[in-house]
Amino acid sequence: MKNIIIGNGIDIQFGGADYTNKNIIERALLNLKNKNFSEEVYTKEIETWIYTLHSIIPEILNNEYDQLAVFDYEKSELESFKNNYSTNSEISDIGFEDYFLLNELHCRKYRIKNPERFYFQEFLRRLFLDSIYNDGKINEIHKSFPNHIVEYLKSFKNIFTTNYDRNIETVINNKVLYLHGAFHILSQTYDPNSLRNKLSDRPFEKYPVIKGYEHTFSTAITGSSGNFKEFSATQSELANSGFEKFVNGYKEDPEIKEKIEAFKNSDDTLIRNIYEVIQLKLNKPDLKFSIDYAINELKKVQGEITFLGLSPNNDSHIFKIIKDNPSIESIIFYYFQESEQHLICSFFDNKKVKTKSVKKFWSNNASA
Repeated sequence: MKNIIIGNGIDIQFGGADYTNKNIIERALLNLKNKNFSEEVYTKEIETWIYTLHSIIPEILNNEYDQLAVFDYEKSELESFKNNYSTNSEISDIGFEDYFLLNELHCRKYRIKNPERFYFQEFLRRLFLDSIYNDGKINEIHKSFPNHIVEYLKSFKNIFTTNYDRNIETVINNKVLYLHGAFHILSQTYDPNSLRNKLSDRPFEKYPVIKGYEHTFSTAITGSSGNFKEFSATQSELANSGFEKFVNGYKEDPEIKEKIEAFKNSDDTLIRNIYEVIQLKLNKPDLKFSIDYAINELKKVQGEITFLGLSPNNDSHIFKIIKDNPSIESIIFYYFQESEQHLICSFFDNKKVKTKSVKKFWSNNASA
C-alpha cells in the first residue's frame, strides 16, 4: 500500500516565499502595524509580546532559562533552539512555532498564570494562523500545481498532510488525512454542533467565531512540541474511550453511580462538565467528541510511505510513529539539502530508507 505525508514544502514550492517562516512572521507583524486584523481575534499588544520573547534569546543562549525546562521534551527543544539560533538571529529568523517554547518558559520565569498565560498563547496562535492563511490566498496554491504533480498525488492510497490548507484535497477530489487540523474545520470549542457545546456552559456563545477569521478558530494545531501536537491530536479519542467507561460504570456499578452523581454539585466546572457529558451519553450513547486529526490512522498504515515537503528538523513525533510501526516496509524521503540525508536515516535506523532530492523532483517530474 502506498502512503504519503506532505508538508509545507509543497506550499513554498508552488506558492512562493509567502509561505516561508520568515514571510509568515513578517506578514504577521505587518498586519499588526497596518491594523489589518480584528481585535476580537487577537490584540495589538501581542506585537509587544513577540518583541519581548525575541529579546530573551541572549538569556536563553546563556543557559539562564535551562532550569525552567521541566519535561524531557522541553529540555530537548531548548537544546535544539540553542543550536539553531544565535544572538544575531532576527525576529523573523526564529521558527514561528519556537515562539511557543519561548512563551512557555518566559511565563514560568515571571509566574504569569491564567487567564493572561492562556491569552498570550492563544493570541500567538491566532496571529500566526492568520498570517499563514494570507487572506485565503493559501487555498489557491493548487492552481499552480502541474498536471504530473496532481497525477502523482492521485497514485497514493492514503494522503496525510501536516498543512492546514485544502490544496491537495481540491486537486485530487478525495479525502485527505489532516495530521494537525485544517482551516476549514471549526474547533469543537467554537462549533455549535459539537458535543462540547451541548453542555450548559456552551463556550461558543461566550466566544463567538468572528466572521472572516474562521481559520483562527479552527482545529489547526500550533506549538513547538511534538508531544503537545500528538496529545492535542489524540485527546478526543482518549476522551471518548474514557467516557464510555464512565457510562458503563454508571449503569452497572451502584458505587460508581453514586460517586458520579456527586459530580453534579461540584465547585469545579470541569467535574460538572464530566457529569453532564455522562448524562448526555446515557440518553444518546452515540454522542462523541469529533475526531479531527489523523494521528491514530497514521499509526495503522502499512507498506510504503513517502515524505514530501517535510523538514527532518520538525515534527519528530511523526517520525517516531513511522519508526515504531512494524507494518511499514519501506520509506522514501525527499530531502531539501544533501546534509539532511544522514539525519533522515538516523531517524529510521530500523527501516529501509531511500532518500531523494526534492529539488530534482520539482524540476523534473513525479518519477524523479
